[in-house]
Amino acid sequence: MTEKRETPLLDAHRKLGAKLTEFGGWDMPLQYEGIVAEHNAVRNNCGIFDVSHLGKLRVTGASGGASLQMAVTADAEALEVGRAKYALVLAEDGGTIDDIFVYRIAPEEWLVVPNASNVSAVADAIRDQGYDPVDEWNRYAILAVQGPDSFEVFERVFPDAGASDLKLHSWGAIDVFGAEGIVARTGYTGERGFELYAPAATSNEAFQRLLDAGATPVGLGARDTLRLEMGYALYGHELTLETNPVEAGLSWAVAWDSFFRGREALLRVKEEGPARKLFGVRCTDKGVPRQGYPIFRGDDVVGEVCSGNFSPTLGTGIALAYGDAADMPALSEKVAVEARGRRIEGDIVKPPFIKQ
Repeated sequence: MTEKRETPLLDAHRKLGAKLTEFGGWDMPLQYEGIVAEHNAVRNNCGIFDVSHLGKLRVTGASGGASLQMAVTADAEALEVGRAKYALVLAEDGGTIDDIFVYRIAPEEWLVVPNASNVSAVADAIRDQGYDPVDEWNRYAILAVQGPDSFEVFERVFPDAGASDLKLHSWGAIDVFGAEGIVARTGYTGERGFELYAPAATSNEAFQRLLDAGATPVGLGARDTLRLEMGYALYGHELTLETNPVEAGLSWAVAWDSFFRGREALLRVKEEGPARKLFGVRCTDKGVPRQGYPIFRGDDVVGEVCSGNFSPTLGTGIALAYGDAADMPALSEKVAVEARGRRIEGDIVKPPFIKQ
C-alpha cells in the first residue's frame, strides 16, 4: 500500500476551492475554476501547477553515479552540472518502468524525478545496481510556472534569479525567501516556463506570490489535456511495463552507446523494428475518445487508444493510439474511434496536435 503523503500547499489549494483527487498516494488538485479555463490560461497567459507529488530521489558519490548510469537510458555520468535530461528506466526485457528527469546537481550528485506512482520502482531499479537513493519527498514543493507570460510572472517575484537566462533543460540555484531552491527550464505543457523546486518551509509564500503576480492556479486535469495536445507520453498510457521506448517513439531519449539495464533487448527491437507504433487521431465528429477504445479503418481494427481527451485548443477530441507497425494507417487517412457502440470519425495525424 502506498504511503500517504501531502503537498505543503494542500491547505492553500483547499482555500482556493480546488477539487482534490488521489494521485500516487497524494491528494492533489484536479481543477479549480475548470479544466478548459485552466488549460486556456496556460496556452494564452500563465498557469501555475503544484506537482509536488513527483518523486525526488537524491543520488550521490561515485558509486551512486555508476548505479544511476546502469539504471537509466541517459548518460547520467556525462551530464554536465547545471543540466537536466529526460530519460527512461527499463526492465531487462526493455519494458518501461518509468520516464524520469535527471538533474546533475554537483560533480557527484544527481536529483532523479520519477512519476509519483513509480518512485519505489525507480528507487528499486537504482538499488538493484548497488546504490540506495535517498527519498527526499518532503524537501521541496515543485511549482510548474508555464505559459507565454511565464517569464514576466516569474521575474516579478524573483527579479534577481536570472531564470530567464537559463537554456532549455538547464537549472540554477535560487533563493526562495531565505531558503535555497532550484529553478529549471523544464515542463510538460509545450509552453515556455519553469519548474521551481521551492523548499517546503517557504513554498506557500512562493505559491501565493506567483499567484499575486498573475499566474492562474491549474490542476492535474488541464495538465493532462496540455500534454496530450503536445503528444507527450504519460506513464500508464503510452508507457507501461509492456511498452518499450522504440515503439513509443522515444528512441531519442536513449543513449545507445552507454550501458543500462534493458539495452540488449532494446537493441533487438531497434534492429528488428517494433511490433507496434504510436499514431495520432484528430476527431472530425463530436465525441471524446478514451483509453481502451478501438480504432477502425472500415471494418478492421487498426489500433487502440492509449490516451484520449477533448482538446480545448482545437475544440475537438484527440487521441494517441497504438497500432500494428505492419498495418499502420497513413497520415490523413479516415478512421473511426468506437465509443460505447458509436463511431467517432477522425483523421490520422502526426503528433503533436498543435505546434508550439
